[in-house]
Amino acid sequence: MIIFASDLPNDQDMIKALGSVAVPCPLFTDAGFWGKGDDDTTMTIGAERKKIGDLVSCIYDGRLMHQAQIAKENNIDVFCVIVEGEVRSNPEDGLLEIPVWSINPRTMRRAEIWQPVKPIISYSRFDQYLTELDYLAGIIVKRSKDVKETAVIIKSLWLNFQTPPSKHGSLRQIYEQPNREGVLLVRPNLVRRIAKELPLIGWGRSKAVSERFRTVKDMVDATVKDWQEIEGIGKKTAEKVVRELGNSS
Repeated sequence: MIIFASDLPNDQDMIKALGSVAVPCPLFTDAGFWGKGDDDTTMTIGAERKKIGDLVSCIYDGRLMHQAQIAKENNIDVFCVIVEGEVRSNPEDGLLEIPVWSINPRTMRRAEIWQPVKPIISYSRFDQYLTELDYLAGIIVKRSKDVKETAVIIKSLWLNFQTPPSKHGSLRQIYEQPNREGVLLVRPNLVRRIAKELPLIGWGRSKAVSERFRTVKDMVDATVKDWQEIEGIGKKTAEKVVRELGNSS
């Protein structure tokens, strides 16, 4: 077992927890290793651990999705996020809380007390984000109590991916991979990025637009008839888009 681990200062505790299997090195994610794909191919798996406060910041600034895109651009086949730390929902206001060592005002002794995480967020939004990572972005999400459990999870992932996907037969009797387009972990082309801003097109229809028009010029020069050839776009939408693009033909 060989697991590459980030050699940054804030990852030294993870390296220690992984033990002799860890190979510290410069890495764009916190941990990574090779797995077995079908037909004797090799898969690359990347794992990013996020402590609760850091993950909440990512919900607001989108940093985690940027990291996932970088991983994809660097040929990571499977991206995993390990959420490290205990949480609870405040029973009164529903805010996300974490245990913090502080002075208990009742006993005036040092103890673990629950406090809202910073930046402040509701438990429901936090949990929804984890669901979105899994369901929409295709990212494996794991939860751990502390760095020791994080290390155990990374080792378990390593063991899992030493078996090719086709050999994992436990779920195949009842499960088939859903056919859905999730969050793109590669940057969409320029045609799609522009098309999504057009009236009545949006992100959903922009995919069909980018498949119909090879370049932005092709899209701008397209006639109402050309736009109507795209599934889901009627005459009124096509006319509105053509007017927006300034094409008088």
